[in-house]
Amino acid sequence: MNKVFSLAVEVNATSPENAPSLRIDLGAVRSNFQEMRRRYHGQVLSAVVKSDAYGLGLEPVVRALVGAGCRDFWVNDLEEAARVRLTAPQATAYTLMGLAGADISDFEAVRAMPAVATLAELEHCARHAMLAGRRISIAVQVDTGLGRLGLCEEELAFLAGQPDMLAYLDIKLWVSHLAAYNLPDDPENAEQRRKLRDWVSALPHAPISLAASSGVFMPDDWHFDMARVGSALYGVQTSAVWQDGLIPCYELSAPVIRIAEFPAGRHLGYRGTTELKRPSRIATIAIGYANGLPQRFAEIGMVRFAGIPVRLVGGIAMNMTMIDLTDVPAGVDLVAERAVFLDRGQPVEPLAERLDCAPNVLLTQIGAATRRTYLKE
Repeated sequence: MNKVFSLAVEVNATSPENAPSLRIDLGAVRSNFQEMRRRYHGQVLSAVVKSDAYGLGLEPVVRALVGAGCRDFWVNDLEEAARVRLTAPQATAYTLMGLAGADISDFEAVRAMPAVATLAELEHCARHAMLAGRRISIAVQVDTGLGRLGLCEEELAFLAGQPDMLAYLDIKLWVSHLAAYNLPDDPENAEQRRKLRDWVSALPHAPISLAASSGVFMPDDWHFDMARVGSALYGVQTSAVWQDGLIPCYELSAPVIRIAEFPAGRHLGYRGTTELKRPSRIATIAIGYANGLPQRFAEIGMVRFAGIPVRLVGGIAMNMTMIDLTDVPAGVDLVAERAVFLDRGQPVEPLAERLDCAPNVLLTQIGAATRRTYLKE
């Protein structure tokens, strides 16, 4: 028989205190922006808030960044651009997916700036401008090596030979992205930079954007006119070279919903995943893979409880995870404490490395699936 402790607490299921939560420190977001502004020696430091600000909440993050002096934002599509414009009416919102099937007139309606991704999109914009009898403002993506979106060398050469089309396009920015952004010394980076400079030299002069978060930590000749900073704003490392001065802005935690004592030899979890080697005190925590927590976290992650590292047992279920509190000292109010899965003391990068994925994979999936709360809004 196992002994179950009575949790003599009144549980309000809608209360953040009784649910898993991702707490986001907006003061850290502002601090990270200011740190990147200090390091960046180009003209405009813009913020990438695509995918609902990496799962952290577009509107509160945009408000925080506007308060830090940011006026230019990058999002996925027109819907996110409209959200930025509603939150920050004086801001410029660029869309990384180009028109994404929308009409350029839809962008004009919300005063958003598409970074057109194909020659067909560019021709669409030019036709619209010609029919309207005026120039239209766009950014243009250039595929120098990543291969996802943007005009290639041949398409840019074609564009350079179309003065009538160019007469209707007010190109505000040439945009490209390093394929080896996380490896500053990779020779392909220098080749992409050379291509970008050479390919746009025969086209109308406009500012250039190549640097993302990691690029700002590279020498000044990588900075160009606008940097697009995303991961660094949230305190996420995205380079093989450590990036100083960044503060993780997230804390993922969850409350205790049950505590029980089990004898040695007891099996816990589906199919008896864990066999206890000693009499153990086990807490069930209200968080699981439905909150974006990878199931392999049970094998490779640690949880901090009352400041003490503890291990997971029994695997990770949809909404629940078990942790071993046997070594937590007497006197700790076990019910009042929350289990901390990620924060500044145990950031997302080591976990991502062990899972063989990018840190932003974890951040976006956890942010999309977990109740968010905010500090210093």
